[in-house]
Amino acid sequence: MTTPLKHVLITGGSGFIGSHLTRLLLSESSIETVTVLDLQPPKVTDPRVIYMSADLRQPITHQLHVPVDVCFHLAALCKEPKYDWDEYFRTNHVGTKHLCDFATREHISKIVFTSTMMVYRAGERSNRESDDTAPDTAYGISKLLAESVLEKWAERGDRALHILRPAVVFGPGENGNFTRLYDALKQGRFAYVGRSNTRKACIYVKDLCRFVRLLASAPEAYGIYNVALPEPFTIKEICDTFCAVFKLKRWIPTVPFRLALLVGYCGDAAHALGIEVDLHHRRVEKMYYSSDIVPDAMLHTGFRPAYSLVDGLIDWRDQCPPGSLY
Repeated sequence: MTTPLKHVLITGGSGFIGSHLTRLLLSESSIETVTVLDLQPPKVTDPRVIYMSADLRQPITHQLHVPVDVCFHLAALCKEPKYDWDEYFRTNHVGTKHLCDFATREHISKIVFTSTMMVYRAGERSNRESDDTAPDTAYGISKLLAESVLEKWAERGDRALHILRPAVVFGPGENGNFTRLYDALKQGRFAYVGRSNTRKACIYVKDLCRFVRLLASAPEAYGIYNVALPEPFTIKEICDTFCAVFKLKRWIPTVPFRLALLVGYCGDAAHALGIEVDLHHRRVEKMYYSSDIVPDAMLHTGFRPAYSLVDGLIDWRDQCPPGSLY
């Protein structure tokens, strides 16, 4: 049973996860306003949605007209590789400082924050919430710093903070890892990098939003939660599921890791010369190294994902034109 909410704030509410969360919240009859702080206007049209244009890299000057029950802090630079190193820190770290200043001024007492599983180092270990964090990318480091900023904000006894570390999030509007994988499989230009048993934890976007919403009603004042399907999948299992759901018949070759990495660095050089190619050494590394988290704390709350990998892909497929995930 979730506690009814009346007024909520979403940073990044116009983005992939934010749009899904907005729709979920608007399905609740108790919701009176959903205030969206974002650079872009919301994709969801509803008279209860209030848009405030904001760039979190700058101090937030808006004032709220109603006291909000909870702030869902989703705004982030998350596609990686894509941005310069410093850009991740200006948005994810400094932006969270500005959000905390705003929350203090506007007397917001609860924040639910979507961090990332990339605060753990990629590799063959299955990471639990109790394991050490050791990010090795600008994205992961900047999100871990954001966690620290929020933890300092929450030190005051009348504030609540819940930190989620989601796995790869997939679903309608993603335009990220799973969308690129589908396009590559469909066009016959996907290859395993070094091996086909790399493990990838994942979660369907609707389940992530359900858990985000659940934490807004959590009685605890603090928590960190890995968010993923209970069992990770190998990249081969993910590809096989894509092919089964979308009826693709593909033989997928395996390219040696070092060769693929060399090609990735050639892509880096092309980018430096202003040539747009879909190659980058970081993408090669992400295909080779496992990203595996265990959602112990999530499962301990009693929450269970409603969508398996195949269920999520089918639901996504059925919301798009035939032969497309856009």
